[in-house]
Amino acid sequence: MATTDTAGATATATAIASVPEHRSTVPAKRTNLGRVLSSEWIKTRSLRSTWITLGTLALVIVAFGVLAAMAAGGDIQGPQGGPPGVAGGRGGPMGTVLAGANVAVLLVAVFGSVVGAREFASGMIRTTFAAVPRRLPVLASKLVVFVAVVLPVVLAALVAVFFAGMAVLDRSGAATLSWSDDGVVRTLVGHAYYLVGLGVIGLALGVMLRGTAAAIGTTIGAVLFLPALATALLPSDWSTVLKYLPSNAGNAFSALTTTGDVLTPWQGFAVFTGWVVLAVVGAVVTLVRRDA
Repeated sequence: MATTDTAGATATATAIASVPEHRSTVPAKRTNLGRVLSSEWIKTRSLRSTWITLGTLALVIVAFGVLAAMAAGGDIQGPQGGPPGVAGGRGGPMGTVLAGANVAVLLVAVFGSVVGAREFASGMIRTTFAAVPRRLPVLASKLVVFVAVVLPVVLAALVAVFFAGMAVLDRSGAATLSWSDDGVVRTLVGHAYYLVGLGVIGLALGVMLRGTAAAIGTTIGAVLFLPALATALLPSDWSTVLKYLPSNAGNAFSALTTTGDVLTPWQGFAVFTGWVVLAVVGAVVTLVRRDA
């Protein structure tokens, strides 16, 4: 009986050894930028907060601009029966209809900071880096997807509020601008670039600081409020330095008209772009040198 069992076991082992090793017919896919981008896009579009933020962003730009135009034209009455103190609009008709862009700056800065710091704060970045050991494609995909979802919304909202706001001003007999007027297209595109650039700076700070609260506070406080506060409090001798700060440089190319004591539009564009690049480089260095 023992001899029979031994012979059977030997035959079974021989049969198993003769069967070729099973190989998966599904080829292994290499990680590349395209697949990382696809993954980041899925993560972004699957979050309800993304679409709520984008919708709020467009609504703020359009609604505030139209309301400002209505106030400047006298369609909105103040407590004493007159316009509520914005007649003429600060910065002329363009400044009036783009009043919502000043509020949208905060929304974009916060959104960028959250996108940059979100995975670090939750710890999910370890899973991302396990799937994508090369970290730079992760940062590149976040930047590309962020710009791809924010820029069209911002640009469309700015164009929409320009035509809607100018129509409101024209109906009330106030001064208006047309699309073909000098500097109009540059101002609208400049506002879009400024908003998206601030969001990119916020995203980069989120990656560097790895905390949502810290990134939001630094982006809003240091990048937006501090330059304005320093401009208001410091003596005029500091103007040579202050005009190179991010928000002041952005105002130089996003305003319809500028004064002689600020950068020219092209200088402002170059300086602001330099700040954006510097923030992204800082994020790259931090991402490569630090542990997850």
